[in-house]
Amino acid sequence: MRRPLAALCLAYLLVAGLVFAGGPLVVTGPAASAPGLAFVWPSGAPIRYTVDSGPLSVNPSGQTIINNAQGLTRVQNLFNNWHNVSTAAISYSYAGPIAGVTGGDVKSMTDFNTVQGSCKNGTQNPVIFDSNGSLLKSLGLDPLIIGFASTCKLDPVAGHIVSALILLNGQFQDGVTNQNTNNFELTADQFDEAITHEMGHFSGLGHSQINLDLFQSGVIENCDLDSLAGLPLMFPVEFCQARKSVGLPIVAPDDAAWISKLYPSATFATSYGTISGFIFFSDGITHAQGVNVVARQIDNPSTIVNESRSVAFSSVSGFLFTRNPGQPISGTNMGGSSLGSRNPALIGYYEIPVTPGQYTAQVESIDQSFQGGSSVGPLNPPIPIPGSPEFWHQNESPFDDAGLKDVLAVAAGQKLSNINFILNNTAPRFDQFEDGEVQLRPWLTPFLLKEPKSPIVRGEAA
Repeated sequence: MRRPLAALCLAYLLVAGLVFAGGPLVVTGPAASAPGLAFVWPSGAPIRYTVDSGPLSVNPSGQTIINNAQGLTRVQNLFNNWHNVSTAAISYSYAGPIAGVTGGDVKSMTDFNTVQGSCKNGTQNPVIFDSNGSLLKSLGLDPLIIGFASTCKLDPVAGHIVSALILLNGQFQDGVTNQNTNNFELTADQFDEAITHEMGHFSGLGHSQINLDLFQSGVIENCDLDSLAGLPLMFPVEFCQARKSVGLPIVAPDDAAWISKLYPSATFATSYGTISGFIFFSDGITHAQGVNVVARQIDNPSTIVNESRSVAFSSVSGFLFTRNPGQPISGTNMGGSSLGSRNPALIGYYEIPVTPGQYTAQVESIDQSFQGGSSVGPLNPPIPIPGSPEFWHQNESPFDDAGLKDVLAVAAGQKLSNINFILNNTAPRFDQFEDGEVQLRPWLTPFLLKEPKSPIVRGEAA
């Protein structure tokens, strides 16, 4: 964390190759039948997952706090947060206990390695209960990780997720708080929110950034409800009070829009429209990657809700293009990344699914603390955008008033295209030599949770 905190920071991880953008987690590359599309689970059948047969949580004395039946019910209910999005055609099915280990209970690193191996082979999608946090410690991970998700196997030709796993750290639900042993407690709603976020990654969603000013303001609890309503569950950092605790759905509008775009139901086309376009550097010619674009519904003064805060959707420019197109000069990076399109027409392109209504659109920098494991968008680290946020209006130029905005009216099924931005006060292009090289490396993706009223401060775990 780069800003002062007045609370304990807890982390949960996405253990995977990379996060592409607000929207899809990973995008198909040159080997695919259709490059430049999100990796998704195959359609037509529920995603079958197996579950640990042990308890979800035990306390330091060995007493079971959340038994297996309770843990199983909880997992099923949390998957339903995504299944119940009415415009999404995604479902999940319990396929029995975890296979390959004695009794289906993952107790040791040997067990974990066996189960992870079966996931990498594509034979099961396990949900592992680390009942006392011992597996995380054995893996050398921070004990303050709530859980993690991992995409185990991808089909690079079909563009399908073949298998994935989730691990839940039950120590956060054991009823014990002891900072000397790094044992801290979460409310049930906080824990459930964290695991639902991981289930979003499991389903193919990346991170999103909306209402960034709320995060940057230093607020960690008792956030205003309108801003909290628009804050994506897939935001890289967990802060504020749990959404469910204040009567909000766990899945925010941006989350619902993107899970629906990845897995559209029959009603998606009649429930959403699209805002799309390109982001340009100040020369008005060179496309800019890694710029966050947010569409905010215009506030209705006749309601008590501030829709411009509570109803917002996002995308990141260039989210379908590869992080690393490769280059032949050094002889060490010929093909670049296996992921992401090589179609230059997708450089700087963004696309936002929105519910029908009137919107303003704005561009902003990805927060500089969202790097490595917390990344949003195709660039790591992100690039700063001078003068952001900058709103869209019909007469875009590199010298216009950044606060000038025009209204975008979007109907259901409408595709509003060429909503293009020319950024103010930037260099003519990102790289004066235009070599297109972007570094790619694997990382862990932390998602931080700040527990209110905790007595210590802890930084980012990665």
